[in-house]
Amino acid sequence: MLYKVAVFILRILVFLIFNLKTHNSEVFNNSNGRYIICSNHISMIDPVTLAVSSKRKICFMGKKELFENKFLGYIFGKLGAFPVDRTGVSLSAIKNSLAVLNRDEILGIFPEGTRVKEYNEDNAKPGISMIAKKANSKVIPVYIKGQYKFRGRIDIYFGQEKDYFENYTGKINTEKYTEVGKEILKDIYSLGKDR
Repeated sequence: MLYKVAVFILRILVFLIFNLKTHNSEVFNNSNGRYIICSNHISMIDPVTLAVSSKRKICFMGKKELFENKFLGYIFGKLGAFPVDRTGVSLSAIKNSLAVLNRDEILGIFPEGTRVKEYNEDNAKPGISMIAKKANSKVIPVYIKGQYKFRGRIDIYFGQEKDYFENYTGKINTEKYTEVGKEILKDIYSLGKDR
């Protein structure tokens, strides 16, 4: 209930402050079951614009520093978000991610782990692809473009759902997971080409 109320209020604010346009969002909004939304990350407002662009609840993985304030941490938790320690392997974040997907819900992740200005495949990490594999979940790449300024144009491009392990057989090691992570990152940024 809190999530729906919060998103309703945020949706009004976002459309008043920004000129938000979504593209191909019906692919995502008309879907059922578990998915991982993987997006580039240009601003701390990205989770908000993604949430208001979705008809379904998105449970975001966020850096643990956002949860250090007890009040904000409580609110984020009620909204379905959970912390991740970006300095190492965060087992609790992996566990929470799998729990979200096993409930056939939507997991939101910024696979580069921090805000970046341009594509660099070396920013790809194995964690997201490992979660997708273990949860048997498809991934929907998303590209956000624009400037978060008053009445600034923000475009959100949704890609097609994809099973990144469809052609993989046998045991998958860290190198393979990283390779898939690079493929996911490439698909995200390809959505923004020539835009």
